[in-house]
Amino acid sequence: MEDPEVLEARKRLAAKFGDNIRIGGKGSMRKKNKNPHKTNQVDDKKVKNALKKLGIQPLPGIDEVNFFQDDNTVLHFSSPQIEGNIKDNFFVISGKGEVKSIRDLIPGIIPQLGPKNIEFLKDFITGAKPPQADDEVPDLVGTQNFEDIAAQN
Repeated sequence: MEDPEVLEARKRLAAKFGDNIRIGGKGSMRKKNKNPHKTNQVDDKKVKNALKKLGIQPLPGIDEVNFFQDDNTVLHFSSPQIEGNIKDNFFVISGKGEVKSIRDLIPGIIPQLGPKNIEFLKDFITGAKPPQADDEVPDLVGTQNFEDIAAQN
């Protein structure tokens, strides 16, 4: 039989190192598992290299970018980094974008509004609500009773 002190020491070592550290069989060297490296920086470099191949250049002097959406919201970028190739009509906008309502941005975006957004702005100013779709059956026009007409024929 083995000494109780040796058994106690083995239990402490097993608790300290765990059972899954041994990679090989009995008598092999114990090694810790290696954690895989994360490749976030590699992906960013690949994107930047692909954009360099397209010949983009930084475009300075643009303070904000607004994307108007069909649901009357705006994707708003304040102080974005803009790069592009003007002759190929290719642009890259990077920065933090926020989804805002047109109502929040009205003073600064009136010159940028298109025809759809101008109609929304007119409705907003007059306080009219957009028309709602009715799911109800409409009332009959006049006092005609279709059963009486069918009985006459």
